[in-house]
Amino acid sequence: MSSDVIFNVKGLIKDLEALQPGMKKQLVKDSKDVAKPIASTIKSAIPTVAPLSGMNNNGRVGWGKGKPANAVSIKFRTGRSRVRAVTPLIAIWITSPMTAIADVAGKGGFRKARTVTSEYAYKDGTRRHRVTSQGQVMVRKLRERNLNNFIYPQVEDSLPNAEREVKLVIERYASKVNRKLN
Repeated sequence: MSSDVIFNVKGLIKDLEALQPGMKKQLVKDSKDVAKPIASTIKSAIPTVAPLSGMNNNGRVGWGKGKPANAVSIKFRTGRSRVRAVTPLIAIWITSPMTAIADVAGKGGFRKARTVTSEYAYKDGTRRHRVTSQGQVMVRKLRERNLNNFIYPQVEDSLPNAEREVKLVIERYASKVNRKLN
């Protein structure tokens, strides 16, 4: 999949606000509107019931605890990423921790680097523990039931079209700025 790259969105937004206050808000809304159908497809692809019984705990990463299992958020960013060379302008985030864990389970290489964790702060001292095979068992069971990797395959065909639509939105606002400046 090839991604379209848009340069200097921050400058465009600054010029839009100088031209007419409130244009940035409309640009962000129009850009996010492109991602709404993808977000609703993702929401419908997420199971409402935990794929494995052990995911139904009451802890901070339990299935649907804290945030609903199908919680999806659309983010618009113009800042530069400190990690990537290209920063996504529009990002769709799965905000439920266990949903994200279940979706990406098994995509790594299963390389068990260490048998014991590094020391970490715990209550009034430090602590370390053995690395168990719980994660490998969870991934194996999710794969057996075909319950991992359920988000991206649902939307991968619609992503190039959404990228083009966002680029058209940005170009439409850039032409407004160019018209006023020229």
